[in-house]
Amino acid sequence: MRIGRYHIKMSVSNDVVFATAGRDPGSRAPAPGSLRLIQALVNTLSVEAERDLLGTAAEAAGWLQAAGLLPAGSPLTSAEHRAVVEVREAIRQVLATHTAGREDAAAARRLTWALACCRLTPAIDPAGGVRLVSADHEPVARAIGGVAIAIAEAGAAGTWARLKSCPGHLCGWAFYDRSASARARWCSMQLCGARSKMRTYRDRQPSLRR
Repeated sequence: MRIGRYHIKMSVSNDVVFATAGRDPGSRAPAPGSLRLIQALVNTLSVEAERDLLGTAAEAAGWLQAAGLLPAGSPLTSAEHRAVVEVREAIRQVLATHTAGREDAAAARRLTWALACCRLTPAIDPAGGVRLVSADHEPVARAIGGVAIAIAEAGAAGTWARLKSCPGHLCGWAFYDRSASARARWCSMQLCGARSKMRTYRDRQPSLRR
């Protein structure tokens, strides 16, 4: 059995569409390249709409299969389901640090551990190119490896820090910040941004806090 059968290489073109738990509130263009996979993974959960595309092991397996990360017909155990959800939530926590523009060792460590089950190795092609591949034999570890590769590719491309999660109440939606200053904070200024301003205004008005 050739080890190459277990390799996963992330390559996502701009016309790939991944299922998410809702529409982008700010109608922003999705993240570029394979970072689009990470954005969609985070957005499998809509807290406000109470919709979770990874809610059960079967649903999570279906999403991973549709995303090309898991072979068709591969089920998830309860432990594997928890591992996949943990990857999503660990990513969301790191994206929150991108939004806030701060370093968070605990968030970085959490994501590092969540991705640690995969086995990545560099692959050298005859033309001299180098890429990361997942060479693990376990389907779920390979799936998580695909996520890790996408993050590594975004880090190398300089796009990782522009993927953020909205700090709005009951939000957490992942969005790609294409602004020149890279300081966008809200998934939508008309929704979460406006709600935050209204809450701040009410907090400053004693008569409105009753």
